[in-house]
Amino acid sequence: MQNPPKEGRMHPGLSGLDHKRYRRIICKRRLLIFTVVLVGTFFLWHALGGTSPSGSETRRYSKDLKTYPKRTDIPESEWKETSVVLAVPLKVGAPDNQTPTSRIVTALRKPDGDNKVSSNANLHPKDFSIIGQHARVETRSLAKQQQLGSLPFQRQPEMEAALSRVVTSLPGEMHMRDLLRPVEGTGKEKLHEMGLRTRSYGEFFQIWEDLHIVSDPDGTSYVRNDIVQYLTRLRESPGLATQGAGIFSSMTTGQIIRTYETYRHFLAKFGQLLFPYTSPFFPDHMSLHLQFKNAQRGIVLTAGDDQAHFLMTTIYSFRKLGCTLPIEVMYLGDSDLSEDYRAELEAIEGVVTRDVSQMVNDEGWKLAGWAIKAFAILFSSFREVIFIDADSAFFQDPAVLFDDLEYQKTGALFFKDRLMMPESKKRWVQQVLPKPFSPQVKQNRFWTGESAHMQESGVVVVDKWKHFLSMLLVTRMNGPDRDGDEDQGIVGVYDMVYGDKETFWLGWELSGDFKYAFHKGDAGTMGVVNQTHHVDIEVETSSEEDHTGDQQRDQHHQGHDGPSNDNFTICAPQLLHLDTNGKPLWFNGWVLDNKFADKSHKQFAVFEDYVVEPHNWVGEDAWQLQQDNQCCLTTYPGLKFEFTKAEKGVLSMIIDRAKDIEAAVLS
Repeated sequence: MQNPPKEGRMHPGLSGLDHKRYRRIICKRRLLIFTVVLVGTFFLWHALGGTSPSGSETRRYSKDLKTYPKRTDIPESEWKETSVVLAVPLKVGAPDNQTPTSRIVTALRKPDGDNKVSSNANLHPKDFSIIGQHARVETRSLAKQQQLGSLPFQRQPEMEAALSRVVTSLPGEMHMRDLLRPVEGTGKEKLHEMGLRTRSYGEFFQIWEDLHIVSDPDGTSYVRNDIVQYLTRLRESPGLATQGAGIFSSMTTGQIIRTYETYRHFLAKFGQLLFPYTSPFFPDHMSLHLQFKNAQRGIVLTAGDDQAHFLMTTIYSFRKLGCTLPIEVMYLGDSDLSEDYRAELEAIEGVVTRDVSQMVNDEGWKLAGWAIKAFAILFSSFREVIFIDADSAFFQDPAVLFDDLEYQKTGALFFKDRLMMPESKKRWVQQVLPKPFSPQVKQNRFWTGESAHMQESGVVVVDKWKHFLSMLLVTRMNGPDRDGDEDQGIVGVYDMVYGDKETFWLGWELSGDFKYAFHKGDAGTMGVVNQTHHVDIEVETSSEEDHTGDQQRDQHHQGHDGPSNDNFTICAPQLLHLDTNGKPLWFNGWVLDNKFADKSHKQFAVFEDYVVEPHNWVGEDAWQLQQDNQCCLTTYPGLKFEFTKAEKGVLSMIIDRAKDIEAAVLS
C-alpha cells in the first residue's frame, strides 16, 4: 500500500483526477459571479422602472412595500399640473400590467366630470421619483404628434363658414364667361365697364380673402394654403365628415375641393384681366394687399433728376418741422433718378429710394410722367401714405394729416383744386359712374358745374389696406387706359380729365368705395398783394360757417387789414391750402416765381401775404389764369392775411435751403 502524498504534492497515480477537481472549482466560482451579476441586474432593472419578465408586477416587492400612498396624499398642485402635461387617453382602473409612466398617468388623471381625484389608485413609491423625467418626455412626444398632425382632428367652424361662402359664390358658367371677357369700348363706356367689373371683382376678392387671410392673437397675419389638406383630413376622420350643414351635408369632399379650385382659377384670371401689371413682381393681389395690413405710416415722394433738388429741400424742411415719418422716394429706373442723387437722398435720415419700374409690368404701354403717382402710392411699403408732390412744401408737420377727423373716418383724404373755369360735366359723370354712387357726387364741382377741376393731387392721404381695390383701379386709369389714340378712335382717361388729379375720387366712385373726403380747409394763393379798385359787389354772409371761419382766421393771424372798400389780388403760381383753423398748411408750385423758367432766369419769390378763395364771388371768376403758369386770385378785403412771424420763419428756412441746393447744383 502506498503512503499518502505529502501536503502540497499530487499523488503520482492521480494527477488527472486533481486537474478535473480544480476545473470544477473554477466553474463553480464563475457560476456564482454570474448569478450575483444577474440577480443584481434584475433588481437594478426593476428599481429603474423596467418591466417584470414574469409579467407579474406585484411580485417585485415584499408585502411590507405594498402599502402605497394614495393620490389624495399628494398635494393637489402637483397632481393637477402633471395631469395636464400627461394628457394621455388612459382609463382609470386599468390593469396593473403597465409601465411606471402609464401607471402614473392612470393614477393621476382625473375622471371625466369629476373635480376630485379617486382614492383607490396604487402607485409604487419609486414611480414618484421619475414623474418629472417622464413628464418632459411625454411633453416632447405630444408636441411632436401635434407637429406631425397625429393629434385628433378638430373642425374649424369659422373657416368652414368662409369656405361655404366661396363655394356658394362661384358664378355660373354664363356669368363667369361674361366677367372674363375682354373689357371693350373706349372713353366713357370703357370707364363705366371698368367700374362694374371692379365692383364685381371686389366682391369675389373679399370672399376669397375672408377665407385665406388669418390673424394670430399677437396681430401677425398670414395667408393660409391648407384648405385642400383640411378637407382631406376631414374626409378621413370617422364620423366627422358626415356632420355639419350646408355644403358639408350636400356635397362630397371631392366636389367641394373641385369647386374651391375652380373659384381660385376664376379669381386669378379675373384679376389678371383687370389689373395684370402687378405680376410677376407680386405673385397675386392678395399677397400685395396683405403686405399693407400691419405696415407703418410714411411719406411717399416721386422725382427724377430734374426734381431731385426739390426733394433735397422739402425733406430737409419736413425734418425741421419735426416730422419723423419714414420716407420713400419712388423713381422710374436709373435713367430717371441717377445713382448720385439717390445716394444724396438716402444720406438723409429715414429716406429710401425705390425703383417702381421693376415693380410694374407696363408691356403694351409706358409708365411715365404724372402717372407714376398712383403706382408710387400703391407699391410703397407703407399702409398709410401721405403722397406729396416734389414741388410742394409744408408750413406744418405733414403728419398732422393723419389726425384729420375726415381722414380718420374714411381712410382717404383729398384736396380741392382752384375754383375756376366753370363747366358742367354732370352728364359725363352720369354716363361714367355706375349706380349707385355716393351722395358726394352731387356736391362735386363736375356735377354742380362750378368748375371742371375738382381735385388737386399735390397731396393725397390714403390707407391702402382699406382702399386697396380703389387704388388698383386708379393705377389702371393712370396705366393701360391712360392714353388715347385719335387715329384709332381710342379715347384715354387723360383725354377726358386733366392728368392724374381727378382719377383718385373717380377711382373711388367707380369701384363703389364711398369712404373718402375732401379736406375742409380753404384754398388761396400767396405772394405780394396788389390792391384793386372797389367793384360794386354784394357780399352774401348768410352762411354762419363762413363767418365763423373768418373769425377763426382773425384769431390766428395778426397784422392783417380790416374791412376796406377795395379788393385784393395776388398773382402767383403757388396754390395754398389752409388747415381747418384757417392757418397755412401746405402749398404747391415751389418757391420760385416760375419753376419752368430756365436756370438763368429763375428767381425766388417773395411771400408777404396770402389771400383766400371767396365762396360767394359774384362777377368774373375770382381766379384768372395768366402766362407762365401764373394764377391771379382776387378776393374780398376780409380774406387777405399777412403771414405771421412763425410762418415767415418757415418760408425763410425753405427758401434758404433751396438757394443752397440750387447753388450746389449750378456749381
